[in-house]
Amino acid sequence: MKHIALLHYRLDNGGIDRVATLLASGLAKAGYDVTLLLFCRDGSAENIYRQQMDENVKFIHLGDSQSSRTKDIFRLLPTAVRWIKANPTDLLLSTCNNMNWISLLAAKLSQSNAKVIFKTTNPIVRKDDSGLYAMLRKWGYKIAFEKADLTLTLSEAENKELKQIFPNAAHKFQSVINPYVTDQMLAISKHKPNIANIPKGHKIIVSIGRFEPQKNMELLIQSFAKLTVENCHLIILGDGALKGDCEKLVHILGIEDRVTMPGFAPHVSDYLKAADLYVMTSRYEGLPAVILEALASNCPILSTDCFLAAREILSPIAGCALLENEDPGSIAQMMHDALQKPSQPSQSMRDTAQRYSIENGVADHIQKIDTL
Repeated sequence: MKHIALLHYRLDNGGIDRVATLLASGLAKAGYDVTLLLFCRDGSAENIYRQQMDENVKFIHLGDSQSSRTKDIFRLLPTAVRWIKANPTDLLLSTCNNMNWISLLAAKLSQSNAKVIFKTTNPIVRKDDSGLYAMLRKWGYKIAFEKADLTLTLSEAENKELKQIFPNAAHKFQSVINPYVTDQMLAISKHKPNIANIPKGHKIIVSIGRFEPQKNMELLIQSFAKLTVENCHLIILGDGALKGDCEKLVHILGIEDRVTMPGFAPHVSDYLKAADLYVMTSRYEGLPAVILEALASNCPILSTDCFLAAREILSPIAGCALLENEDPGSIAQMMHDALQKPSQPSQSMRDTAQRYSIENGVADHIQKIDTL
């Protein structure tokens, strides 16, 4: 039986956290000896995810969170090295960008014979990067990709880009399906769920994500404030450091009666199935899990061009579109136009989401892992 350790910072409420737990469970059910090696134990959603995971997944905590993610990871690196030395593994799988380098470093310092697998969950090359920072970031990833045994990307578009930028590691890049969509997400609702006490017949726009600079929730709120559709409500699910700033912005714009921010929700299907539109204004993403869940819920999507597969996935689907001009007035107009279109079941949304089912995603990971 192959032993695989998934290295993860901690289990919070992001998409990468959910995918890490789904993947760990799927690998355990497929017969792998699986350890979820968590650097910190105090994740906001750990209790929820643990209840949903396969009982054969082993949980190991290396310590407690004391400061920032980067400081915690490097502080606990010696503990990770000791664990790897004491627990020989066949595969070390980094679950996301911020664990890639540390997984490789832990393997080298422990002198482990385990194969090291990276996973890219956010863009390696970003539009906003420039100057010395961009050069150092590219140089660092060049070294890392060449030393890793395999790098899993989340789309063919990203795969193609990374092969061009890092040609010496081109043979080590493989795209993989992320496991995320459940049968419950795909279940067709005869009636829209009643959420947040919003009156029946009112239009609902939903967005989901952490309140941090990457998600650019301020742009969404500013755009919604310019929307002229009557009886329309915006619901933003999530928590984060900038939530207070966004609440102040809602107050300044005078739209408190039309905006709800209820915090983190472990199950978002009801919100998406009740929504008339999902809007994402992120600056950058890898392959947003919530986009897949919105498609599974038959919810039309407007998104910034924030992930490499955005055009590939959304452009062919009726009711979905990219926000080409990222200013509040233009976004408000696109939201207005989208809300005027009649809502109807879309087989293309369902078919796209089905590709990212948990079963397909786990099977694809196993196929790629077994090439090692």
